Amino acid sequence: MILGNYVRNRGRSLPRHHVRLSLRGHRLHARIMSMPKLPIFPLNTVLFPGHELPLRIFEHRYKQMLDDSLAGEARFVIALIRDGLEVGGSATPREVGTVARIENVGDRSADVIPLVAVGESRVRIVEMDDSLPYLAGDVEPIPEPIDSDTDPELLKRAQSATARFARAMLMQLRGEWRANPRMPDDPALLGYKMGTLLSDRPTAAQRVLEAHTITERLQQAAPAVEAAAAQFEARLMEQGAADHRRGMHRN
Repeated sequence: MILGNYVRNRGRSLPRHHVRLSLRGHRLHARIMSMPKLPIFPLNTVLFPGHELPLRIFEHRYKQMLDDSLAGEARFVIALIRDGLEVGGSATPREVGTVARIENVGDRSADVIPLVAVGESRVRIVEMDDSLPYLAGDVEPIPEPIDSDTDPELLKRAQSATARFARAMLMQLRGEWRANPRMPDDPALLGYKMGTLLSDRPTAAQRVLEAHTITERLQQAAPAVEAAAAQFEARLMEQGAADHRRGMHRN
């Protein structure tokens, strides 16, 4: 769960355009729509189009930003922090981020307000405005790549890495074994799904987000997810060894 700030959209600038993504039949479709200057929310995590990110808002200034955002378009940009702090200080975001839509807001009178941000589309921050208590900026759309072909061996590696990660995670968190975890068939969606598995590796996740082609997206994601799966598996082995030792001591 992310503790941090939120941002608002006051719509003070001339409209721009961006690409809004929707999931239909396991494919990404683009729709052009108007985009004003947007608030920028620097985080130590990466949001991907089509995926959700739970957040908690607790500082007064960010609660006000949330109120203002919900009174407007209820959208902002989540961008990985390049330098600075997520909470209690300023931060410089990376150039590429994701437009997020606010959904499922909890009790706004509470000390801590839970909500869910849903990723819509990638954007590039072309100019930032730090004259407000939070960052805002002009952004431009990054069109989704459409590769004519994806190398079958690369796709197989990506699918295998994702399944391996999912099996290890389910075993560690739930003690549940699943031989064939479900995953997207579409290579573009698979790449973004793999990016969400890299929460402990935000720099690697950012490279997945910034990839110019679907092939590059999978090339960036596959080795990073393989490394994350190996880490999960090592923890499972350590846990199993510890359980075995405790069992021997009891006997």
